[in-house]
Amino acid sequence: MRKQRIYCPYCGNPVIQRHMERKIRDFCMECSHVFYENPLPVASCIVVNEDRQLLLVQRGKDPYKGMWCLPIGFAEADEEVKDAALRELKEEAGIEGEVVRLVDVDTVDNYYYGSLAIVTYEVRHTGGSPAPGDDAIAARFFPIDSLPPLAWSSNDKAVKIYTDFYRDTWAMIDSYRKLFPEGQAVEEVSTDLEEQKTFLSNILVKIIEVSADEIMGEWSREVKSRIPVLSPHMDTLSGVNRQVLQSIRSSLQGKGNAGDFLKFRDAGRELKHLNIGFPEVFNAMALSRKSIWVYLIRKKILSSPLEIYITLELNNRIIFLYDKIIYQISSGYAER
Repeated sequence: MRKQRIYCPYCGNPVIQRHMERKIRDFCMECSHVFYENPLPVASCIVVNEDRQLLLVQRGKDPYKGMWCLPIGFAEADEEVKDAALRELKEEAGIEGEVVRLVDVDTVDNYYYGSLAIVTYEVRHTGGSPAPGDDAIAARFFPIDSLPPLAWSSNDKAVKIYTDFYRDTWAMIDSYRKLFPEGQAVEEVSTDLEEQKTFLSNILVKIIEVSADEIMGEWSREVKSRIPVLSPHMDTLSGVNRQVLQSIRSSLQGKGNAGDFLKFRDAGRELKHLNIGFPEVFNAMALSRKSIWVYLIRKKILSSPLEIYITLELNNRIIFLYDKIIYQISSGYAER
C-alpha cells in the first residue's frame, strides 16, 4: 500500500482528502492541486519454445521472493511498454526476442506496489540462453501444462489466455506428429483460419500419399462385403480407385485441372464393357470416400472442435471432387 501523502510537493502545505469525481483523492487546499493515483505500467513476456515450455524467472527479492513468474518489470519514463517487456526479458532472463502480439492487460492492487497495470506480450525467442540477471536468481523453461505456482495472478491469467488461444493449433500439430512420427518436424501452425484449413488439407494429402495401401485395403474389404457382385472385378476397380485417390490428392494440393477428371470417362466405358452395373460402381465410389474418413477416425486424428469444423469443410470439397469423378464415369456409361 502507498504511504499517506502529508504535504504538497509543490507548495509545501498540508494535504487533505476530499471526495472528488466519485473517489476520495488527495487535495492541496493552498494550490488546489489534485493528486490522481494512476496504476504503474508493468510489462511481462510469454516466451514458449518449440517443446511448449514456458520461460519463467525466480524472484530474488520481495514481493514474492523465491517464487516463479514471467519475466516482468516496470516501464521507464518515455519507454514504450513493449520495449520495456523486451528489456526486462533480456535483463532478467538473458533472452532476446521480438514481440508477436499483445496477450493481456490486467489492473491489480498489489500490497507492495499499489495499483499496477500489467501488460503481457507474446514474445518470440530470437537469441540468448536462459540466464538469471537483475532481480532474478534463476531462469528456466517449464512445461506449459506443468508450471510451478506463479507469483502474480496476472501471470496466471495471461498464461491461460495464451494456452486457450493456441490449444487448437497445438492439437493440429499433435495430429500430424501422431500420423507421421518419422516425418518432417512441424513446430508452428498459424492461428489464421484459412492457413489452418490448408494445414489440415495437407495432412489429408499426406495421409493419402503414405497410407494409400491401408485405405485401399479397407475399401476393398468393404466393397467385397457390401457389394459382393463386384468381387470378380476387384482388380479393375482397384485400379480405378487408385486413380481416384491420386486425383483427390492432386486437387487438394492445387495441382489438378479439369482435364484430369476426363480419364474417368474412359474408366466408365471400360466398366460398362465389362458389364459392371453403374449403381454398383456408384456405391463403390461412395465407399471409397468413406474409407478416407474411416481411416482418420480409426487413427483418432480429429481431436479438437476446430479440427472437426475444418474437416467438415474439407469433406465438402472432397464430396465435390467425388461428384466430378462419378459424373465422368457416368458419362462413359452413357456413351454408345
